[in-house]
Amino acid sequence: MGGSAFSSGSNPLSTPRMSPHVYRHVLDTCHAKLRELFTVVASPIEGPAKKDYGDIDILVAWEKDVVLPSSEADGISSSELGHYPLEFAACLLGAKHVIKESPTAAHLAIPWPEELRSEGPSDDGPRYIQVDLHVYDSIEHLNWMLFKNAHGDLWNVLGSTIRPYGLTVDEVGLYMRIPEIEHFNKKQAKVLLTTDPFEILRFLGLRYESAQWERPFGSPEELMEYAATCRFLWVRPEQDNNSDNSATEAGEGGDFDKNKMKSTDRRRAKSRELFRRWYEEFIPACRAAGRFATPRATRDSVRGEAFETFPGTRQVYQNRLVEWRKERQRYGLWREVIKASIPQRREGDEEEEDEEVEKRHLRSLAAKALKKIVMSDDYSLGIRPPIPLRNDDGFYIEERVEQFVVDNWRQIGQAAWEENQKKSTEKLAEQTAKSKSKVAEGNLAERGKAEDEN
Repeated sequence: MGGSAFSSGSNPLSTPRMSPHVYRHVLDTCHAKLRELFTVVASPIEGPAKKDYGDIDILVAWEKDVVLPSSEADGISSSELGHYPLEFAACLLGAKHVIKESPTAAHLAIPWPEELRSEGPSDDGPRYIQVDLHVYDSIEHLNWMLFKNAHGDLWNVLGSTIRPYGLTVDEVGLYMRIPEIEHFNKKQAKVLLTTDPFEILRFLGLRYESAQWERPFGSPEELMEYAATCRFLWVRPEQDNNSDNSATEAGEGGDFDKNKMKSTDRRRAKSRELFRRWYEEFIPACRAAGRFATPRATRDSVRGEAFETFPGTRQVYQNRLVEWRKERQRYGLWREVIKASIPQRREGDEEEEDEEVEKRHLRSLAAKALKKIVMSDDYSLGIRPPIPLRNDDGFYIEERVEQFVVDNWRQIGQAAWEENQKKSTEKLAEQTAKSKSKVAEGNLAERGKAEDEN
């Protein structure tokens, strides 16, 4: 949400920033039109004290023709709606240009209102307003997105605050990251804690009993003070800048040093004024005043709290971690145990070239067959380990795997060789039979042609 989707490309459009008056007028007009089509139409709470706006975000859900199928929805018939609510909504708003991001999201360029043409740039060319429209399949998802995008950059600020403690908020909900996995696979490392906005605010220690989530904050300073009530905010004192602390990841949390910022945060700091002020003004002021100088949690303590607060997440977390460790072990087992345990030709060994090629082929067949036996429980060659190669938790006992390979690789390689030879013979016989059949068919055709000519 936010941006200039139509400002580039072969035919860029003029989508100048809007004054609050123009923004409010167009927002209200669009909401009124979309209510002809959708039961729920909403926009996120705006950022504080905005002087102008770059676009308009609108979220909708519950198509009236689907929710109320027994009656016509404010004059819109089923045949008009069809199965394309996004396209119909674009037509309803009079969009002249559309950039479709997905089946449920699009950037629309609607004409600047003629009656408000004086409230904008003085150029004479056509002007447009960018409307970002999102269609949701449930009220719950729409409410979450309203929450996630409320107050402009609030969640960018909060996200940088909670990240060192293994917490992440995205387009679905609040997650806890598994440290052993996150550097390899960010998506797999995330364990969903909750999608309930109030549960998230309560867990982060943020107030929600007043009007904080009903209307915009009065100023950027007021928003930043609210963000600072998050119980995980820690501003490392100046004299401790080079010290280590187990509460945070290296280079994160408490430092708020631009040189240690993640690349995504550096980009936000360049383009988002409030986020930049958080790093360049608010945090240094807190450090100078000695505010939030003591960390109130560690990543381990937050994990324990999450397990207690959100039932069921402990088991999901542990299962994910065990499966990941098994997968990592399997990845290394093939290269570092199975292949490495098959004897290779040593330098100085005198062997005929043909003999060496044959042994190399035997080792290759043995390695592939052992991989099937050990990692896929494939005993089609008639050879199986004499004792289990995994413990009760499903992890490989690598010493047993290594011993099994050392003791059996040559026998397994020979069995694989014989199996390979058998398949090659069968394939050759099949090809020969097909070839003879084609020759016979050709001869028959030639004979028939000759008879016809006679």
